[in-house]
Amino acid sequence: MRLSWCLIAFPAAIVSGCAEDGYLLDRTVPTKTAFTSPELARYGFDARETQCVAGRLGGALSIWQLRQLREAAAAANPAAAAGTLKERDFWNVASGIRDRETPGEVARAIEACGVTAEAPTVQAPPTPGDAAVRSSDAAAPPAKKQNGPRDYEPSENLLSALAAYERGDFAATVKLAKAAADAGDSGAQQFLGGLYAAGIGGPANPAEAARYYRLAAEQGWSEAMNNLGKAYETGQGVPRDVVEASKWYLLASARATEDEEMVARNRQNLLGQMTLEQIEKAAELAREWERTHR
Repeated sequence: MRLSWCLIAFPAAIVSGCAEDGYLLDRTVPTKTAFTSPELARYGFDARETQCVAGRLGGALSIWQLRQLREAAAAANPAAAAGTLKERDFWNVASGIRDRETPGEVARAIEACGVTAEAPTVQAPPTPGDAAVRSSDAAAPPAKKQNGPRDYEPSENLLSALAAYERGDFAATVKLAKAAADAGDSGAQQFLGGLYAAGIGGPANPAEAARYYRLAAEQGWSEAMNNLGKAYETGQGVPRDVVEASKWYLLASARATEDEEMVARNRQNLLGQMTLEQIEKAAELAREWERTHR
């Protein structure tokens, strides 16, 4: 199955050709942005800067690197009064981390996001093949944005699940992600839905995938909304229902950032299968969902 192969081979990036079935495959990076977002806000980054820098770091660094960065930032100024820390203080913390990649990625993210006039421009020490992989920051893929609640904070079980995923322990990944999801962690619900859909850590289970996508979608995750819409469109794990599919695509399109083109394409492809009455009903259901979830 293409979905399963893409997720296992390329867990931290959407790879060209992997998204042809209309699912949003990158289920780790949106959650990874939540590792550093709280500390960035504490260090004086505004909402735009936080989203931009956290997104770039989430796309460039591993779970372990992000956890190390977050813990260092928290430990450096644990009792600092609100408003006293500045962006430069965060860079000073990052520059003291021994990991050879993290300081350079932080510098690149700060510079690319135009955080301050004093943003550092140092580069991390090159690694073998660096020149071939990244000749310039302009050639790097755009940062992935978090398509979920702004105040989302991942649970420890989810952080452990993502770490297990990175090291290839998929049985532990599912166990930990399920514990987090069943405790209400919306990012874990989205992530677990992807594991069940792809058959990672056990047999594929479309019904459980749709159930967890729904839980995450109800809490505002656009990727889960899109994937639930695709489940209804194809009848995977739920009865086929083009009205429900269109409703979830509409809700996803109001929230998606980097993936808006895929969501729009999914909805546009579905419209050709629907009557005018069905299209109007889907729009009415989407409006009702918005009213009840304000």
